[in-house]
Amino acid sequence: MRLLCLPELAGRAFLLPPAYAIARVLFDLRLKGTRFLPAEGPGIVVANHGGFLDPFLLQAGTCRPLRFLMTSDFYDVKAQQWFYRFVGAIRVNENGPPRDSIRSALDVLSAGGLIGLFPEGQLSPDGNLSPIQPGISFLASRSKVPVVPAWIQGSYHVSRRGQVFPRRHRLSVTYGAPFSIESPRDRSTPERILAAWEELRP
Repeated sequence: MRLLCLPELAGRAFLLPPAYAIARVLFDLRLKGTRFLPAEGPGIVVANHGGFLDPFLLQAGTCRPLRFLMTSDFYDVKAQQWFYRFVGAIRVNENGPPRDSIRSALDVLSAGGLIGLFPEGQLSPDGNLSPIQPGISFLASRSKVPVVPAWIQGSYHVSRRGQVFPRRHRLSVTYGAPFSIESPRDRSTPERILAAWEELRP
């Protein structure tokens, strides 16, 4: 009954295990450092964003549901919107202030849930990292929860922007030691995230 009440749990229970099994077979998906993901309590998982399969890959490391923030450009595609609602994605308005999405994310964290975040704010256009957006500092400092860095390797080659069907390529997700962000005005946050990712890159 709980699965029927919480769509994100239903999505995890019925859709992600088969997706993970397929990823293991087709892409030799490897998961490392999953011990750093909180077994209970709130947290924010921040990862690079090379391909559209990244949310599934990031979710594969934990049986707990990750609620992802998603830009309205993707969320509002009507043919796919039902699925984003089903797995509990949080819509971020691209054409206005993100107050509602931040409030929704804070509600998830205050309830002890996990947020998945791609702080570049968009899919990489060329496989390289894009600038880190400032929203992560506010969300992490306001909620006072641990930030877990994660590096996704190979997703740009599998499911890059504009690609209709995934291509065969080896994939891995490496999670790192959590850290905290104390102030929304902490200008070192982008550098700290980039440094954490650099340590996790193979």
